[in-house]
Amino acid sequence: MRKGIDTELFLQVKKQHWIGEGEQILLALSGGADSMYLLYFLKELQKHLSFSLRAMHVQHGIRGEEAVEDAAFSRQQAELYQVPFLEYTCSVPDYAEENKLGLEEAARTLRYKALKEEALRWQAESGRKTKIALAHHMDDQAETILFHLIRGAGFSGISGMKAEELLSEAEKEAHYAVNQEANQEPHQEGITLLRPLLSLRKEEILKRLEELGIPYREDSTNRDKSYARNYLRLDILPALEKINAGAVKHLLEAAELFSETEAFFQEKTKEWIEQYGEWEQSSSGKSISLSIPQLKKENALFRREIYKEAIFLLRGSTTEFGKLHYHGIDYLLKRGNGGRLSLPKGVQARVEQKRLLLEKF
Repeated sequence: MRKGIDTELFLQVKKQHWIGEGEQILLALSGGADSMYLLYFLKELQKHLSFSLRAMHVQHGIRGEEAVEDAAFSRQQAELYQVPFLEYTCSVPDYAEENKLGLEEAARTLRYKALKEEALRWQAESGRKTKIALAHHMDDQAETILFHLIRGAGFSGISGMKAEELLSEAEKEAHYAVNQEANQEPHQEGITLLRPLLSLRKEEILKRLEELGIPYREDSTNRDKSYARNYLRLDILPALEKINAGAVKHLLEAAELFSETEAFFQEKTKEWIEQYGEWEQSSSGKSISLSIPQLKKENALFRREIYKEAIFLLRGSTTEFGKLHYHGIDYLLKRGNGGRLSLPKGVQARVEQKRLLLEKF
């Protein structure tokens, strides 16, 4: 492969309008194969499209000297490509212990938090639209779908990652906190996540790096099967492909169907809430009330999707909310007036006359 832009990927970016003239792209640069290929591609893309590019490396404080070397390598490569570089250091083990999280989830939480804060800062500084570029590929997508499926995720989780989405939308099922106020500052339109490599298999990326002579770092923890995602990637997906060579492709096709289903429900629940919901504000917090007679006319599945959308509108995230919580809210309708249920993250559901109140304290 000769040096130059990946034509197919370039046409996809152009067709989907993932990057616009004058926009700012903050690349999550780990130094691994995927992010190194995305760095190369974005630099080539700048020859055809005018946009600003910065790279950010998040050092998790997990792998000691190896992690320090990854950060140094990432900085060196960014400088080689003449891309401004930022490094953020945190302690994932401490954060995981304090918040009772696994290392994978804690690392993801802090990584996205750091990227989001820097993107918002850069956007506020320049007043220009800023997007975060992530190097997830097709195998990551299949792994994510399986991971969410076995955890009992809803439509959002099983629909997988999107090539382009607002960070606030991604946070409906993601494992990091939402800062609503930050997204509502003047001149800020919210931060968009870009995943331009979702159409590529991992083996394709490795082949292109070899042909181009681009170096990259190997994360030793990626071979540790005690991490659930690694086990899925190293053992389960290959086993599925032995059963059916098109297993990954079929998983992605199923994800696309779930994504369409999710979009349909999201549109319909928003319309429903606009028609039958009422917002209230008090000294103790804010609430949204829903018409119980109208709720009882709806299918049970649709009611649960209404509760989910209402909670997202109320607090900006449905993290920590699951099927049991939505079933619990539904049960209040049967109990009638006076029913009350405490939910995660300071949310409470109660029945008052013919209204279901969801309150955030």
